[in-house]
Amino acid sequence: MVNTPDTNSNEINPNLRKNFNNFLQSLTDVLIDITALEVNTMVVDHISGTKFIPWEAYRDIYPISTTYLERTGIHPSLWSRYLSLRKQIETEYCLYCLEEKLLEQDASQLREYVRILSDPTAELDIQRTKLPNPLSPAANPAVEINKIQNLLDDSRFLRSLRKVDELKAALDSRNKSLQKSEESQATDPVGEVTTDMIYAQSIIQLDGDIINRYHQRLFEHEHKDIILDIHRQGVTAGEKQWHGLLEFMVNLVESLVNQGSSSMKNLFKNRN
Repeated sequence: MVNTPDTNSNEINPNLRKNFNNFLQSLTDVLIDITALEVNTMVVDHISGTKFIPWEAYRDIYPISTTYLERTGIHPSLWSRYLSLRKQIETEYCLYCLEEKLLEQDASQLREYVRILSDPTAELDIQRTKLPNPLSPAANPAVEINKIQNLLDDSRFLRSLRKVDELKAALDSRNKSLQKSEESQATDPVGEVTTDMIYAQSIIQLDGDIINRYHQRLFEHEHKDIILDIHRQGVTAGEKQWHGLLEFMVNLVESLVNQGSSSMKNLFKNRN
């Protein structure tokens, strides 16, 4: 017979309690993320086999700035999108610091900085960055690297980093296509590169709202019907998976609630 650990007991193993709390936090984060289903359909030049490695993703996104984009030859038409990704990571880190109370500076100033970052018209000032530096870890490398390792252990930051890394990979691919188009002396490189763009997007929200967006170039594409059919199949498969996940989460929460109720009943029974 296996006894269920009493999470209210003071004798519970600290590591077990920490893992249980982390699990509950992850569960909360997942519940927030599954309130909407988003399906995007793109046509790409090639599919990269690169896997997501958090440290490498963080290292590659950290130095993005106007100067960096110019020095590395990124096509100017993509600069705003690269900088937007960098701002997302900066914002996520500030929210992480506020939640964990990690920074010594005034929390109100940090909230004001987050508000500025949230303004889509505001430019990113890389000199004001709060992110730990993975490239030149200041005077105390061990402390700086430890900050990054703790950051990459945070499940919410890690999910944001993964999404930003996927979007950056799409931008990198489009940048290569634009460079090839310019090398071939195309008259309109941006207009002629039709790959690596989202042709169809569907968003289904938990409250019942459904949003469908189609790029105008889709209707001029020679494979329009195939792209639309693939998108419809993606939406159908996504809906099925989404409903399955929702059902799993509801059953899990019900199980935890019932288990908690049984524990309370046993506690009162033993006291009487």
